Order: sequence, then C-alpha cells, then structure tokens
Amino acid sequence: MGMRTGDGEGGESTFARNSMLADINITPFVDVMLVLLIIFMVTAPFAVSGVDVQLPKSKSKTLSLGQDPVVVSVSSQGDFFLGKKTVKRDELVGKIQTAIAGQDLPTVFIRADRDVAYAKVMEAMAAAQTAGAKKIGMMGEGSGSETKAR
Repeated sequence: MGMRTGDGEGGESTFARNSMLADINITPFVDVMLVLLIIFMVTAPFAVSGVDVQLPKSKSKTLSLGQDPVVVSVSSQGDFFLGKKTVKRDELVGKIQTAIAGQDLPTVFIRADRDVAYAKVMEAMAAAQTAGAKKIGMMGEGSGSETKAR
C-alpha cells in the first residue's frame, strides 16, 4: 500500500496528506492464479482415462520361478490350460487348489494370448484367487523370445 504525498499546498489538511490509498494490490492474486494454472497444467494429463497400451511385451528382468510354477494359460479362443492340460472353466478352481496344495506361499502365474478377451484373463485370475493363491503373476513375452514372469 502506498501513501499520498502532498506538498501541503492547495489547502490539504495533515490528515489528507497522511491517509493511505485504498487501491487493491493485485500482485498476490496474480501469483496465486499462476500457481493454480501451473498445477492444473501438470495434473491434466493424468486425468485421461483411456490410455492406449500394447501388451504383453515387456523388457522387465526374468524372475526365477523356483520349483515348477503353477501356470494357467488362456488361449486366443478362450480355452483354459493348467500346465499343458485343457481344463474346463468350472473345474479350474479345483485343479488350481490341487496344484498349489502344500506350497508355503501359493503362487499362480497367468499366461494369456495377446488376442484373448480381457474377461477371460479376469476369470483365470478370479479362479486363482478363489483357489487360495496368495500371489498371482502375469507372464508376458520378453524382448527376445523367452517368456518372462512379472
């Protein structure tokens, strides 16, 4: 805020010479607006819900799977396989329970064809969870031709 400075001429009183200006200082207002603008500009790209992704290729490191892992595969036609054996959807939970019996930390890996419907992958994951798997991993194709677990 500023003060008026008069030269004392023109009949101004001492009160009028020392009174403050009633102007609004807009500098803090502009500063706040610029900060808000920057925040909105930075966060706006994260609000986009439809992201184009191409799965399942990955450049992640290969995990050591230890003993024979329990792998549920889903073909592009939507058929389920436990290892190399075909399993019907209604038998999948029981077969997974049998396969993970005796494991300290039951782990199931889902291996799905890239063209399979997402709902089929979710069915396999739900079956593994219902069967008692504590960890569920997804397997993808690595940068080479080896299969990688993530």
